[in-house]
Amino acid sequence: MEGISGKGVLGMKGNALVMAITESFGQGVLFLISPFWPLYILELGASLTIVGFLGLILGLTRITFQAPVGYLTDRMGRKRLVVWGGFISSLAPFVYFFATKWEHLILGVVLEASTNIVLPARQAMFADAIDPDKRASAFASIHTLFALFSSVMPVIGGYLLESIGFLSGMRLLFLVSGVVMILASLGRALLLKEDLHFSEGPPEKVNFVRVIHEMFEPILNLKALRIVALGAFFYSIAVGILTKFSVVYVVEIIGLSTMQWGLVAGGIGVVGILTRIPIGWMVDRYSRKMCIFVSYALPPVFILAFTLATNFSSVILILMADNIFSYIQQPALEAFVADVASKERRGRTYGIMNMIPGITLTIAPMLGAFIWESYGAAWSFYCSAFFSALAAFVLLVFLQEPETKEV
Repeated sequence: MEGISGKGVLGMKGNALVMAITESFGQGVLFLISPFWPLYILELGASLTIVGFLGLILGLTRITFQAPVGYLTDRMGRKRLVVWGGFISSLAPFVYFFATKWEHLILGVVLEASTNIVLPARQAMFADAIDPDKRASAFASIHTLFALFSSVMPVIGGYLLESIGFLSGMRLLFLVSGVVMILASLGRALLLKEDLHFSEGPPEKVNFVRVIHEMFEPILNLKALRIVALGAFFYSIAVGILTKFSVVYVVEIIGLSTMQWGLVAGGIGVVGILTRIPIGWMVDRYSRKMCIFVSYALPPVFILAFTLATNFSSVILILMADNIFSYIQQPALEAFVADVASKERRGRTYGIMNMIPGITLTIAPMLGAFIWESYGAAWSFYCSAFFSALAAFVLLVFLQEPETKEV
């Protein structure tokens, strides 16, 4: 692979190092505004329903294009999609800056989704440039950088908003975010090297059936991917059931204050910063399969323990411990996908693996609400524990560790 030469950093060099730096700044800067985004929508005259509607547009746009962009990633190459996706999404903060009513935000939301639409290309380019024996460490490292930004940026953003006023402060933060995202995109355009090469020849006639088959070819032909995707599907149901309701349970059932919940969220973030890279080293040293299995098998214990929690101390200890295992899962799963999917099919594979849990996480909160209202709050947690345990069972019984790793 061509790219930045020299000794790697935490398993990253060349394109991977460029991606880690530019992605961290280009996406991390959005944490200046994301915690306060719903308040900005309301300030422009929207209702809570409209806040949810804009979130739905963003989510559906991301999900819809994951598989097609994964296909284009393997057919066209990574760099063009990564670079243009970054430039297009960098226009969103400027749209938000000029908005005078909530309807103007719709265009910005669609533009912002571009950065996640091209996620398969970003993941594939990053995975292509990593040492196969250090894949989990590299994925853990870039997620740690994101965690640093997600911990620091909201504090800076909140301070500025209090200092200069909410609307003026948000517009300033939009400008800063847009400029930083453009600079990050320029960095990717100048420094990334395309390393997926294609044979020369006339363009093929487009055949819709063939395109669909090629789009899903990796999961159709690789049993390991089908098993991992099924496990991810069940685990996403477990996560989605509780995504919107944990804070409600903590405040209304256990009786914690919103400030105490904020401290819990901060504690979880600190644990992630401190443990992600050591966890990545562990995943590279031991079996990917067993690491993913553990990340599915142990959360049910903490989910059930959560329903027995009665105070702040028990809540924060349980959730901090629970999140450690989600930090195991992410680099292990991303590394496993890179291990079994060759470079020529890696973009499509990441696209499919993003699409399946994305759809589930969009639908599962409605299931969680139905269970909560029909059978009681605790049963949402019992169902979540069941689906997580089911994901662990599928991985343990059916998944085979690959004998060799794809490069």
